[in-house]
Amino acid sequence: MTVYEALLDILGDYGVKHIFGIPGDAINELIEAVRKQNRIKFIHVMHEESGAFAASAQAKLTGELAVCAGTLGPGAIHLLNGLYDAKLDHAPVLALSGQVGTSLMGIDYHQVVDLHTLFQDVCVYNQTITDATQMPEVAILACQTALSKCGVAHLNIPSNIAVQNVKGYREKKQMVKNSARVVPCKDDLRLAADLINRSQKPCILAGIGAREARAELVQFAERINAPIIKALRGKDILPDSHPLSLGGTGLLGTGPSSKAIQECDLFIAIGTDFPYHEYYPENNTPSIQIDKEPDHIGRRHKVSNPLIGDAKLTLNELLLLLTPQKSSAFLEECQARMKQWSEEQQEIETSADVPIHPQTLARKVSELANDDAIICCDTGAVTVWGARNFKIKGSQRFTLSGGLASMAFGLPAAIGAQLRYPQQQVIAFCGDGGFAMLMCDFATAVKYKLPIKIFVFNNAKLGLIQLEEEVGSGNPESETDLQNPDYAQFATICGGEGFSVHEAAELDLTIQRAFKSDLPCIINVFVNPEELIWPPEVKAGQAFNYVKAKVKEYFMHAN
Repeated sequence: MTVYEALLDILGDYGVKHIFGIPGDAINELIEAVRKQNRIKFIHVMHEESGAFAASAQAKLTGELAVCAGTLGPGAIHLLNGLYDAKLDHAPVLALSGQVGTSLMGIDYHQVVDLHTLFQDVCVYNQTITDATQMPEVAILACQTALSKCGVAHLNIPSNIAVQNVKGYREKKQMVKNSARVVPCKDDLRLAADLINRSQKPCILAGIGAREARAELVQFAERINAPIIKALRGKDILPDSHPLSLGGTGLLGTGPSSKAIQECDLFIAIGTDFPYHEYYPENNTPSIQIDKEPDHIGRRHKVSNPLIGDAKLTLNELLLLLTPQKSSAFLEECQARMKQWSEEQQEIETSADVPIHPQTLARKVSELANDDAIICCDTGAVTVWGARNFKIKGSQRFTLSGGLASMAFGLPAAIGAQLRYPQQQVIAFCGDGGFAMLMCDFATAVKYKLPIKIFVFNNAKLGLIQLEEEVGSGNPESETDLQNPDYAQFATICGGEGFSVHEAAELDLTIQRAFKSDLPCIINVFVNPEELIWPPEVKAGQAFNYVKAKVKEYFMHAN
């Protein structure tokens, strides 16, 4: 077995199905090794960044190892943005990079970049293989570390090492998979339970770390009469129609969730590393945080009772120590606010106005999507509409670039998701700005016959940047406009199917036609470019800055 043949054998045992990348001279032996086996398929993308995003999305959706690859120099460099997405969203991804032969390293040879140093910050494991005898131990350790630490591992393989045979491979190969889960100590659990039992207005913020504890989370919330607020990456923990759900929090959240956090007498964070300090309760509000990572405890908000452990096991232990909550008044008040908020949102979501409200598009897609659809949301104004106005139902999944919040995630994430879940409907919500960055990889979806559905929220501008310019600083909108091509025609040119929608009345039939198509589709929807993106609670300074910006814009245009 060569180094790459041994590596593929190990990756297959870890459940890897795809390697995303672009062939190149320094990874030609990888391509040859893939060709000679049938467990793992190489997915040839148009841009390595797309490959890394696709791998990151697979890892987020499955919790399993995903892999991307780039040749030496620029090919490997292009992986970095997608790998940082995986790092900041705690997704297990292995990156493979090629390199010149070891005799050419260190002499400023053509295309040589110090990839080991370049990848050091993004990785939890980073190694250059300099001898075939390092296999299989190095490969197994890279996979184990990426999985156990939920991060990025990197193997840099020089071309002369790649062709070497691994001696004694079968004898040395020892696969170990860590399935251990941590439970807090009994004293910490008792202290937390006492705090919960004394509270009258508890409130829960749940994130992606609570996803495997959905049943326990609901049982826990029902026992203590607490509303559940979902961090953005935890949007698919509960259906949005669930009676305990108050939707999301932060800039993209709901008014009722902000109100609940401000008024609660106990704040319980479960499996979330939500970063925005201003959306947490005041520091004098008692709080409990459940997280399996000790370094996540208390780094966003002061914590009264830390519980280091797996969310599912920890909630099960807490349930044994709880007394039933006597009053449901706080929960009922939160539910009444949520009902009113939903009714107010529904007015615009069902509007027939022209131009189309982006909220209308998001709501219509959510009504027509399959109950087990996978939604990949891009970054920008589209994230607001996906977070607020796409209503999760059934067993739907929702993923995005959370910690890094990188534009261009939506399309490649949909490619990765569709390959991993070929029988499920995969939908991408993309702003026109984000989609344009990596739109070339729509051709990749066509090549591999992936029936993904791309909804482009076409407002011909960077809408979230406009908000930051106007509301954040009071400056007039500047350099946010986009010169967009005809995305529907682009879909057709690539071999897919394209649709353009200008009026809300066209949405229902067009979306149904796209969903019935076996081809990759782009649904290019012209949405209102003047749609305001307001936080759930508008502060006086934000309103003042917006007015100031509009006055400046008026005089700029008048002149």
